[in-house]
Amino acid sequence: MPDLISKTGYSVPFEKLDVESIQELPRELKNVASLIVDWQAGKAFFELHTSGSTGTPKTIQLSRDKIEFSARLTASTFGLNPGDTLFLCLETNYVAGFMMVMRALVIGCNLLVEKSRSNPLKDISADQKIDFASFVPIQMETMLNDEKAIGMMNGMKAILLGGAPVSEALEEKLQMLKVPVYHTYSMTETYTHVAVRLMNGAHRNRTYQPLEGVTLSLDERSCLVISSYITDHQPLITNDIVDIIEDGSFTWIGRIDNVINSGGVKMQLEKIETIVGQVFEKLNLKLNFFAAGIPDEKLGEKLVLVVKGELSKEMVNNFNDQLSVILGKYAVPKEILFVKEILKTRTGKVDRIGTMELIV
Repeated sequence: MPDLISKTGYSVPFEKLDVESIQELPRELKNVASLIVDWQAGKAFFELHTSGSTGTPKTIQLSRDKIEFSARLTASTFGLNPGDTLFLCLETNYVAGFMMVMRALVIGCNLLVEKSRSNPLKDISADQKIDFASFVPIQMETMLNDEKAIGMMNGMKAILLGGAPVSEALEEKLQMLKVPVYHTYSMTETYTHVAVRLMNGAHRNRTYQPLEGVTLSLDERSCLVISSYITDHQPLITNDIVDIIEDGSFTWIGRIDNVINSGGVKMQLEKIETIVGQVFEKLNLKLNFFAAGIPDEKLGEKLVLVVKGELSKEMVNNFNDQLSVILGKYAVPKEILFVKEILKTRTGKVDRIGTMELIV
């Protein structure tokens, strides 16, 4: 029977967990143990919330049979076996963390638990065996500066990276890892990932490959439509603009919510952000930022760049000159708004809506 393990090495078999024993567990294990007890008691449905990064969070009800299906699909995709050790360092009230617990239960894996932090491997013994983990980009950024964390990651079978876009700079840094790192396309409604993209090594790819049994198509807006066992083989319409390739894979372009029309010129904010990130990297500027559209009497919407921190006037001019060469003058942000903080959602995504409400 698999064990529930804390970073200090304390462990307890899943089968020995019950409502009473939970009270005696280390604090970091209690919420996870409650999920395990509920599952072992035969609970049929679980409720989770969407992240709310593009609007009001929704409550999604997950059924037991589909949770099992999703867990087994992940196991077959990444070669997970009973007795493997999974690493949980994400909150369990969102789908990425929740499904890591469910995978341990369904597959029969040990579960090592650490709180969500910038370097979740920092206080884990270097001798601790870990086979599979899921991180968000900001965690990976931090761990790639830690030799111990790099060594531990290279001992894993695979790593999932999700929850937010991955910058070109971070993707290049991933090439130092031997372990395969996959960027996931996932939603709460699909019980986590339905497609993955290998980001490092000789076979790294720029397109997302759908998992077995997942059917993809486009609606009239060029947005992705997903059909699978999890969706009851009914179309699940997303707001993600994608380009589906002939082999069935796809490239992600951005959210349709993030298309602005500035003076008749349509702009995809994620595309602008990718190029801005490249220019910042070239100028050796480590800045948090995002692009946005704000109302403008003349243009209808005006493209602005929201940047945490400050830049000198000379650096702004240099940045704009380099950006205009790549994007053209019409796609260069009309204004840079400097802020002290860029808000994040509970899952670590940039909260565009909340940040802009504080500015405009």
